[in-house]
Parts: sequence; C-alpha cells; structure tokens
Amino acid sequence: MEIIPVTSAANSLLKRIRLLHNASGRKKEGRFLIEGMKLFDEAVKHNIGIEDVVVSESFLEREFDPHNIDSAFNNVVSQVVVVEDRLFAQLATTETPQGLVAVAELKTSAYEDLFLGAAPLVVVADRVQDPGNLGTMMRTALALGATGMMLTKGSVDAFNPKVVRSAAGALFSLPFAENLSIESCIIDCRKRGLQVLALSADGDSPLAEVDLTKPSLLLLGNEANGLEKSVEKSADLMVSIPMSTDSESLNVAIANAIVLYEASSQRRNGSH
Repeated sequence: MEIIPVTSAANSLLKRIRLLHNASGRKKEGRFLIEGMKLFDEAVKHNIGIEDVVVSESFLEREFDPHNIDSAFNNVVSQVVVVEDRLFAQLATTETPQGLVAVAELKTSAYEDLFLGAAPLVVVADRVQDPGNLGTMMRTALALGATGMMLTKGSVDAFNPKVVRSAAGALFSLPFAENLSIESCIIDCRKRGLQVLALSADGDSPLAEVDLTKPSLLLLGNEANGLEKSVEKSADLMVSIPMSTDSESLNVAIANAIVLYEASSQRRNGSH
C-alpha cells in the first residue's frame, strides 16, 4: 500500500472532500463521505465503491496495521493520503474526528426492491428535516423488517454526513428512494395493493388494533407540522399511538420505531 503525505489544504483531493460536505457537491460529484473505520468496514462489506481514503497522522500511528490481511482497509485500498491532524479537522464533519474519511460512490436502489416479499412494509418520511432523525429511522426500519423507505421532496439528503453516521450502515442495506411526492407514493403503493396508514395524533385507529401483517405503507410527517391534513384524509386509516395525557407528541424517529416494532411483533406471531 502506498502512503502519500499531503501538507497543503489547497490539494485537489482535500478540496473535493470539503465540497462533499454539501448536498449540492454530493449531487454534482455523485459521491459522498464515509467517516470512521466502522462505517468504512460496513461500506466495503456491502460493496460500496471506495475511491479515495484520507487519514490523520494520529490515525496512522494508532490504528493502521499494514500486516493485518483480514482488514477490509488493507484489502480494498491501494493508497492512502495522510495529513496532519490540523488539516484533517477541516475534512471531517464531526467535532471529534475519527481519523478516516473516504470518498464513496453514491449508492442507488432499484425502486422495485422497496416492495420485495409477500407483504411489503414501506415507510414514507415526509419532509423529515433533521438528519439524526432520518438516519435513526433508516436504522430502525432495517432492524425491524421494513422492506424500504421513501423520502419526499423537502426531506434531508440521505447522504448528509449526519444521516450516514446515524443510519450506522443501514444506508448500505435498506432500499430507499428520494425526492418523491407524497401523492405519487400513495397512488403507486395503493396500486400495488398496500394499505395506506397515516400516523397522526388525531388518528381514530389505535395502533394495536391495526392489522400490520398486510402489505402496508406507513406515512410519517415533518417534525414540526406532521402530515398535511389532505394527506391524512387520503389514507385508508389514520393511526394513533395511545399516550399519557401529559404528553403532546413523540419525536418522529421514536414514533417510527414504535409502529415498526408493532408491525414486527404482529408479523413474527403470524397474526394480528
């Protein structure tokens, strides 16, 4: 493996990495950033194309083992750029950098993959804007058996660095589609035989009474405003999560987890 020291912030690769901090740069380049060894290993495991790797001097001293033949790092990387920790801090998107940044090809999903299986369970994130929320929703969806996610226009970019970190590798496994209109999601999924369920504080169908063993589309709305009223009314059922009267609402990622856990439980038991 070739180790290439770089000392200038004006280096073309370092400039490109900084460009990928922004959604416009990621879209233009068709690339995104992976930070840290754990996510790097997950990306390699899922055959995400890795183009360039930059590490800090302290990472090289602390974690790099050129003799570890089992390391994904050594198996897929032919050269590594090394920079001073001071320069590396400009490349990382975290306050406490992990010492490794990789440029990776954007992962795309085949739309049909969202509906695999006898009873697809698809989550719609409608204008979800907090990257931590979206990443957690994707991680939960994968863990609890959702077949895919749809992200509507106005949602945070799925390859935002914080989404990538929060998803903890789920981004590489869970089929998803971005930049959709919620109306088209509903129309298409209804044609495919999915029941359309809108999660709403005003819902008149308590979660435990809803049959989630059926093919289902779950609509979850924006953090501040939830779903549009017209969207709620277009659903087959408006579903509510019974809560204490002392509580007004739940974080969208937590609500997603509760509904998906109920769906997972019903499907494991084989009945509603």
